[in-house]
This record gives sequence, C-alpha cells and structure tokens, in this order.
Amino acid sequence: MTDLRYAARMLRKSPGFTVVTAGLLAIGIGASSLMFSAFESVWLRPLPVSHPEELVRMVQKVPQLGTRSYFPYVYYRALAERSTTLARVFGEAELLVAMNEPAPAEQIRVHLATPEFFEALGAHALYGRPLTPDDAKDDRGGAPAVLSYGFWQRRFNGDRAAVGRTVVLFGHRFTIVGVMPREFNGISVDSTPDVRVPLRALPLLVRDYVSKRLDGTELDLAGRLKPGVTRQRALAESIAIWRPTIEEWYAHQPDYGPGYAQTELSRGMELDPLERGVSVLRDKFGGALRLLTISVGLLLLMVCANVAGLLLAGAAARRGEIVVRLALGATRLRLVRQMLTESLLLTAIGSAGGWLLAWISAPLLVRALPPIRDLATARMALSLDLTPDGRVILVSLAAAILTAGLFGLVPALSASRTSLDSVLRGVRASRGWGGRKALVVFQVALCTLLLAGAGLLVRTFRQLHNLDPGFDPAHVVTFTADPSLSAYTDAQAKSFWRALTARVRDLPGVVSVATASRPVMRGSGIKSTVAPAGQKATRADFLNTSLNWVSPEYFDTMGMRVLEGRAFAATDLGVTKPTPVVVNEAFVRRFFPEGNAVGRRFGNGLDVAAPATYEIAGVVSDAKYRSLREPMTPTFYTASETNLSVLSVRTRTAPEALIQPVRRALAALDPALPFTEIHTLAEEVDASAAPERLTAALASIFGFFATLLAAVGIYGLLAFAVEQRRREIGIRMALGARPSDIGEMLGLQAGAMVAAGVILGLGGALLAGRWVRALLYGVAPSDPVSLALAALLVALVSAAATAVPAARATRVQPASALRQE
Repeated sequence: MTDLRYAARMLRKSPGFTVVTAGLLAIGIGASSLMFSAFESVWLRPLPVSHPEELVRMVQKVPQLGTRSYFPYVYYRALAERSTTLARVFGEAELLVAMNEPAPAEQIRVHLATPEFFEALGAHALYGRPLTPDDAKDDRGGAPAVLSYGFWQRRFNGDRAAVGRTVVLFGHRFTIVGVMPREFNGISVDSTPDVRVPLRALPLLVRDYVSKRLDGTELDLAGRLKPGVTRQRALAESIAIWRPTIEEWYAHQPDYGPGYAQTELSRGMELDPLERGVSVLRDKFGGALRLLTISVGLLLLMVCANVAGLLLAGAAARRGEIVVRLALGATRLRLVRQMLTESLLLTAIGSAGGWLLAWISAPLLVRALPPIRDLATARMALSLDLTPDGRVILVSLAAAILTAGLFGLVPALSASRTSLDSVLRGVRASRGWGGRKALVVFQVALCTLLLAGAGLLVRTFRQLHNLDPGFDPAHVVTFTADPSLSAYTDAQAKSFWRALTARVRDLPGVVSVATASRPVMRGSGIKSTVAPAGQKATRADFLNTSLNWVSPEYFDTMGMRVLEGRAFAATDLGVTKPTPVVVNEAFVRRFFPEGNAVGRRFGNGLDVAAPATYEIAGVVSDAKYRSLREPMTPTFYTASETNLSVLSVRTRTAPEALIQPVRRALAALDPALPFTEIHTLAEEVDASAAPERLTAALASIFGFFATLLAAVGIYGLLAFAVEQRRREIGIRMALGARPSDIGEMLGLQAGAMVAAGVILGLGGALLAGRWVRALLYGVAPSDPVSLALAALLVALVSAAATAVPAARATRVQPASALRQE
C-alpha cells in the first residue's frame, strides 16, 4: 500500500504527464478490446446452445457460389431415419413472405424448421415456448410461430402480450407461441430470421403447392454427433446414405434432366464443425476483421513504445531523487518495484478508460456495419453483440498487464542503475539513449506499415467507387414488391404490374419505367445451366449463368448500352420457339468467343437432345448484379410480364421526390401489398462499396493515430535530447558552431532514425502484402503510390515533429548553458 500511495502522489504531481499517458493507454487498450471483441464474436465465440462442439453442418463447396447447405427434404428424412452416427438431424428452409397483419404490411424472412430443430439445439424461449415435435403432427386450426427477439422488439415493441396473438403470413393466420432470447440465432452467429414456423406450414406459404414439392424442398441441414463419433465417420455414413437417396429421387423427377443427379453428386459433401456457427460477417468481412485486429495490435505496441519513451524521459528527470533514495539505503529492487507500481497504476487508469471506451463504441460499430443481403435480395437482420464479455475482459486485462510490463520494466531498470558519482559530477544520463532511439525507429516502422496498409485500402475503395457498373445510376429509383408472396396468381400479378407501371408512368418527372425479376446490385437472378445448340454444358457451366426476366423498356431505363443487335420490343413478349433473348458481354465471351453472337441459339446445357429454345437478339454491356467486386457473370434476359418483383423509375429530377407518389400509386392498387425495399441506384452502388469504405475508414483512423504517436515519440525524444545536451550544445556554440549547425545536427539524427524506420516499415508492408491481397481490388499489394505516399507522410510529420526541438536548440545561450551545469 505504501508503494501504491507514493505512486498516486507522484502521478498527481505531474497531471499533464498522467493525462497524456493514461489517455494514450485508454485509446490503445480500448481499441484493442473492441476489435478483439469483434474478432471473438465472429471467429471464436461458440454458439449459445447446448454442447455446440457436437454440432456439424452438411455443406457443399460449389464454384461461383462458395460453401452452401442446400439438401433436399428427402435426404433429411433418409438421414434422420438411417443414421447411426448422428443423434439428431435437423434443418431449416427459408422463404420471403408477405406479412399482411398486423399492419403495416411488409416482407419478412421466415424459416421453416424441422420438428426437432429447437430440441436439438437445446433452445429455450424468452417468453412462451419454442416449437416442439408436437407442432409437426397436426395442421388443423392454423400453425404456431416463434418470433426472433429483434422482430418482437421492432413490430411488437417488446410487449410480452404478443405471445398468444396472431400474425397473418401469405394470407394465413399463425399463432405466436413464443419469443426467442436476444442471443439465439439458431445455427447462425449474427443473422436471424424474423419468424420461425414448422416445416409442415410450407403448403400455407407457397402458392400452387403440390405434395411432391416437400421432398425437393432445400434445407440448411445440420446434425448432432453421438458421443464418441468422429466427424470423419459421420461423413462417411452420411455420404453412403446421400448417394442412393439423391439418385433415386432424381430418377423419379420428370422436370429434371438425366444429368442433374450426377452433377449434384459430383460436387461432393463435407461435414463442417458448427461449434462457432455460421457467420455472414465471417464470410464477408473475415479478412478485413483479421487485418483490423492486427492493425490495432500494432497500434497498441506503438502506444507501449511511446509510453516507454515518456517513462524513460521521466526517469532521467528524476535522477536526483533516485540517487538520494539510493544514498539513504534504498535497494535497486525497491526502486524497480516502486516504478513498476507507478506503471501498473497508470495502466489501471488507462485500462478503465479503455474498457469504458470499448463499451460505448461497441453498439456504434455495429450500427456502422453496412447492410448485408441474402441471395433473395432482402436485407438480413444482423443480431451481433460486440459488447466485451468476460473472455474479452480477461484477454484485455492480460494485455494491460503485459503492456505495463513492456513499458514499465525497462525504464525502471534503467533508472535503478543511476550512480551517485555521475550525479555529483554533473554528468547527464546517457544510458537508455540508444533504447529511446530504438523505440522511435520501432514506432516509425509500425506507423509506415499501418499507413501503407491504409493507403492500399483507400485506393481499393476509390477503384470501386470510380468503377463503371455497366448502367447509369443517376436519377433512378428502384422499388421491390413481390405479388407472389401475397398469394397473387400469375394472371393477377401480370395485371398488377401493368396497372402499377401505367400509374407511375403518368407521374410528373418520370422519364421511363421498367420492371424486372431481379434488381442490379441486389441479386444475380435465377441460375441456369445453358450451352450453345448441340453442345453439352461443362461442369464449370453448371448453374453459372444468370437469367433475368425484364420488361422491354428495361435497358433504356437502366442506361445499359446495346452493343450489338437490338433491345427488346413489345412484340417480343410471349414469343417462344425460339424465345428472343438479350445477352451480356460475359455471355458472349463464355459461349461464343469468336463473336457474331446475334442470331445464335442456345438451350438446356444438361440435355444435348433438347431443342435450343433461345435465340440471341442483342448484346448489352456487362452490368454488376451482386456487387462491384463480382466477376462478370454470363447473363441472359428475356422479355416477360411475369416473375417480376422490381420496378425501376428514371426521373428528370431527384429520384427521392418520386418515392411518396409511387407509394401512393401502390396503395391505391393494393394497400396490403408492401414495397419491401426502396433505394436509389446511386445508393445501391454506394452500398456495394460500403464494406471497403468502412475498412478503409477504420484503417485510416488507425493510421492517423499511428502517425500522431510517431510524431509524439520523435518530438519527445528530441526535446529530451536537447534538454540533456544543453551543456554540449553550449560548448559547441561557444567554440563557433552556428545555430544552423546545431539544427542540422539534430535534424540528421532524427532523419537517420526516421529513414531506418521507414525502410523497415516499407519492408514489412511488402512482406505483409500477400496477406491483404484478397481485400484489394484493382491495386497490387506492392502498389508504389501507396508505399510512396506512406513514406512521404511519415517524412513530413517527422520533419514537423523535429522542427520545434531543433529550433529550441538553436536558441540555447552558451553562457547560460554552462552556468546551469
């Protein structure tokens, strides 16, 4: 306690030093705690379910689509009945469904769960109950529904009385039987549906449902291993059940060609561990999160180096006090313990501030995350908690103690070696000078590395921001509505779109109106397998071509250039045998590399004998459909008045001004049918680059703090050097040295340290380039512009940090300097 009281008294005597040092530590520890919390939430935190280490997920690695888990219900049933290695098999199907009541109507994400879904996960409801196997037995009198915590808060204001009420989905009433806890997302870490219902409710939510549809319903399939069973053994059995089941099922499906079963089986199957769940953020931002976590770690090291430099300077300034205590009998161990206590107290203050900063910043970072969409173009509801938990606090505490040791031990040992003789003879302390210079070189190297990385990420964002998306986003607003989700028949949907288009076309300021099945930047369209007439699709072509149904005005409205042939005309609607289509440039490159695609035919790539049902009428420019980063996908368009879900409007004025008039036009036709999403195309393009914008912004913030820390380190070192060498400078000036010589001497010393740090930092940036390659777009990891700008910025900041101490040195008066000694 004596050491602690003395440490507190010493810190109170130097409030400026205490505030600066504790503030630096708070920034470093707070940022590292927050980023580790994000990393832990996405990468390390196990699912909040019973025994997550026993869970596995059936997946396929599909070219162009990545990892997916879409297995037919018939396989789920076979696996549940015949598996001897899995204690439970469970899964979910996903639908986008119109919720008609309570008002206002909206499109929501509904998961249809197999009977054992909640029991297999050991899940309990926050209010009411989860779905149980009994809910799958009887479909008379409606069906039960369970709400996610976020949907319950958003649509029912967190009212417990919501349990027992009804919601109307696709025109059918469902009784709310439970609300799930905030942390429950099923097998996902960060995404949750709005509502879960039993799988048996599928006929209520699908138009024109036929009984055979259930066997082909695709499920995200998972299982729980029996005790003592390995994943390899369970995988071998699961494949042994899968192959004959798929072959038999496809053999009885006349809608599928003979190649479908073999193509499906050729993709293989794997069992992925599910302990850490499925994560949208891990898939989309995993690389960026790792990079930012490493960046924060480097920033924390810079904080340690800076604080160590400050403590070294403070220890040198306390030489007199230290010598007196040594002369009075204090041991070196006693002095080291005292100074380490001061360092630990500083760390405690900085850690408290850092943890408070992390708690405050966690929800802000979640809100800063860009919107994430699923394959069906709906925005996903992120359910992510970045608030530091016990594990994060423990790791942060360990980091804080390590930090205290790093920046506290060396200054303490250096100070304890002060000799009485050197003080009595008036010799300034030189021990530790080399160490302080090494700390500055280290800081400059890390600063250069972080700035180079930030430069690469900023250049990536600029490349994406300036990229031509293949359409003209100015003055276009898109509205998404899907009548099929509200139980419209095909004829009713066709009449609806005709009426809505006519109403919107008559609005003031409208240039053109078009409809489509999928919007740009929000979906790739229906995936098809096609090949030129008389040819069979290769394995790489399986489900690798996109189809988009559009109205004849689509290309003009979207500003897409017709490069060959023609666009659609109204006379193309309903034409078959062959159906006129328009293809993009990527389609021509893939299937007709010799050119002259207009007039050529293609058809079902899995059946060579099938007639080529499509004839190319025109070629349009490539357009980005999933994201700005995506490679261009072969795409073909057909003129249609069915399968539509997107209304695009080009205006003469600000597109936002058309939103309310179009809403009123829809309400006049059907007040129960919601627009699920409304966005300007400019917003959509910006949103596609939002992950890169966020990553570049955070990296730039880290780079800014790194630059500030490096500048403080250089300034502190040189200011301390000037103070320590006042007598030397006075002698030099007394012997004829000019002030400019003194400034040049200090400038050369600082320049040597900065040059060494920049060289090390650039070398580190080149070595680290291969790890960030996946995050870059249109920029090489060794981009000379980014590296040169990083080096230049460090040099300029270092020069500015050097100028003030150097100028102070040139004003030293020889007589006063010698008299002071």
